[in-house]
Amino acid sequence: MKRHIRGVLILTLLMAMVAAMTPSAGAAAPPPPAPRVVGNTLVGADGRPLRLLGVDKAGTEYACIQGWGIFDGPTDAGAIAAIRSWGVNAVRVPLNEDCWLGRNVSPSFGGEAYRSAIEGYVRRLNDAGMVAVLDLHWSGTGTSPSSGQTQMADALDAPVFWSSVASRFRSNPSVVFDLFNEPFNISWACWRDGCDGNGGRFPGR
Repeated sequence: MKRHIRGVLILTLLMAMVAAMTPSAGAAAPPPPAPRVVGNTLVGADGRPLRLLGVDKAGTEYACIQGWGIFDGPTDAGAIAAIRSWGVNAVRVPLNEDCWLGRNVSPSFGGEAYRSAIEGYVRRLNDAGMVAVLDLHWSGTGTSPSSGQTQMADALDAPVFWSSVASRFRSNPSVVFDLFNEPFNISWACWRDGCDGNGGRFPGR
């Protein structure tokens, strides 16, 4: 009888230890990293070098301008938890210049509707312990709509876009700005000083 009681007590203790080491489904996520640049190194809030490992959540660059939505696929807590389970600490959110600024797009998917949806998604990513990387992905040049990838950001509209994005997220240390997605077919001189191209003007650095 004593041996049985002792065995039950040991088993109960082991179960309690396992339960203590296993996070519950409702456990709060750790706070998201707060990246900053020191010299040529990305560091976290503790000053140690920070490595961002992440994924790209495609959709917010094209769904809005194509007129059928803002996101492509789920962006709820369950979907974000699935992303977090892959061991990432950052999610890139590609943006559309016109949709953010509310031009050449349905009001249902552009302007404040788009900005609020992006802000809400960023908040959910941060709540799950991940950095949001906001990327200017699709943009227009001159008067053309932001319906695809261009060579480089437009000198007229990109500063307006980024000024608005920065104002929206300026108090959030867990947001990173990716100024432009994959410039291509431009010279170093254009990259450095700006140049005319594709019906408009590309900015320099």
